[in-house]
Formats: sequence, C-alpha cells, structure tokens
Amino acid sequence: MKPHRITTVVVVALAVSGCFKEEWEGFVYPNKNNLSEHINIGSYKSLEECRASAINALNKISSVSAGDYECGLNCESRSGMDGIKVCEKTER
Repeated sequence: MKPHRITTVVVVALAVSGCFKEEWEGFVYPNKNNLSEHINIGSYKSLEECRASAINALNKISSVSAGDYECGLNCESRSGMDGIKVCEKTER
C-alpha cells in the first residue's frame, strides 16, 4: 500500500469507530407516577452497568416498586427543550 492510502484507511477507520460510540445515561424516577421528576445518575459504558446503578440508586431513595428508571443510549441535550435529553434508544 502507498503511504497516502494507509493514511486514508486510518482516517476512515477512526471516523467509523466514532460512529459506534456506546454511552448509556441513567435516569431514576423516585415516583413512577410522576416522570417529570427525575435524577440523572451518570454515564456508563454498558447497559448492564447503567441498570445496576439505577437499581442501586432506587433502593437508596425509595423502593424499586415505588420508583422507576431508564437507561438511554447516546443521549444529548437539544436546544430549546429545557434540559430534556434525546437518546437514540432507551431501555429498562
């Protein structure tokens, strides 16, 4: 391979790897009947880590049966949405 082709391959590989970023953000709802009240519990590298932290947080602030949680994949804030985050997908 010529040197400029190696550089191109490396640049493309780095660009594509950034597209597959996986960051899960945890949200806990102390009262499952009031989803407007939530606590952001942080970011995690996997869904399993997020779930475990969310359940642990729920146990500390209320019972799991009284509250709820969700984990969002690659969430980002959008302007004009008063702090609401939009995620690629959410899981429980």
